[in-house]
Amino acid sequence: MTDLSRTTQPRSTRRTVLAAGVGTLAAGIAGCLDEDPQDGNGVDGDDDIASEDDGDDTYTVAAGTPALWDFTREVGGDHVNAVDLVPTGEHGHDYEPGPGIVEEIDEADAFVYMREFAGWMDDAVAELEDDDSVAVIDASSGIEFFDSPAEDDDEHWWMDPVECQNGVDNIAAGFAELDPDHADEYDDNATDFSEELEEIHEEFEELVERATLDEIVIGTHDSFQWWHRRYDIDVYSPIGTSPDGEASAQDIEEVENHIEEYDIEHVLYDVGEPAHLAESIADETGAEVLPLSPVETQLDETTEVGDVEMESDWGYVAHYQEINFPSLERALQAA
Repeated sequence: MTDLSRTTQPRSTRRTVLAAGVGTLAAGIAGCLDEDPQDGNGVDGDDDIASEDDGDDTYTVAAGTPALWDFTREVGGDHVNAVDLVPTGEHGHDYEPGPGIVEEIDEADAFVYMREFAGWMDDAVAELEDDDSVAVIDASSGIEFFDSPAEDDDEHWWMDPVECQNGVDNIAAGFAELDPDHADEYDDNATDFSEELEEIHEEFEELVERATLDEIVIGTHDSFQWWHRRYDIDVYSPIGTSPDGEASAQDIEEVENHIEEYDIEHVLYDVGEPAHLAESIADETGAEVLPLSPVETQLDETTEVGDVEMESDWGYVAHYQEINFPSLERALQAA
């Protein structure tokens, strides 16, 4: 087992300025949010992201991905309305809001994002530099990316539940700066949630120890190389890390040969993407298709994912316990 200690850094936050946004959002982010059934997203009915006050000291915080939305609500507790900017059914990695997203963020008290994950987030932070009305919190602060087998500077740190604890600390520090009166509560919430993340990590380690395989094949884009770094799981995908990538016939053939050589019985796919390629590879090799979640997508209520019905308000822990661990247990032959 690779021995990676949790990275350490001082609790710090970036606070930038938010300027007036440009243009009008093509489809209307507020409209998307109005329809978003995610529990606790701070938007209801005809309200938009500006509807932050349901109490004396409640802050509206916009989050750039579903994982960050969950971290935000866990740390913020009763003092934060967390809004997931990625609409239900969209995939965080390839979601592209219109230019009016800056105006939407400008209605919030804070924006929690991760650097170098999606261009629109970095562009928004760069654009919002001249008004101190919104706190901008980089959940990735102090987290070092690494050159994975899939890409240089692999930024998918939130797939590592140990590294997630650093992201949670960053969010707590940002909230403490935004709302010093409740800093202790944010710290306590972060500590409690980090304990849940540590339990996910320990369960992952135990699963890998029971496994008879240490390899998985992904038939969609590869968001999972941080599992290779933390848990020594070899991850193979004919697509790579880009959701828009296309698999060549040679890449597909290499993966199919790998399945045959190592007696791999399952092909996994990202629940936020079409499973066509995974199903095609499975048909060619006699394998079974199983779902995985990179916690980048929330689906409509009662959407069937594998053997379970995915719910739109699931958080990080639920994605692992309900989807990832059951699929990995079978794929790694750890039952």
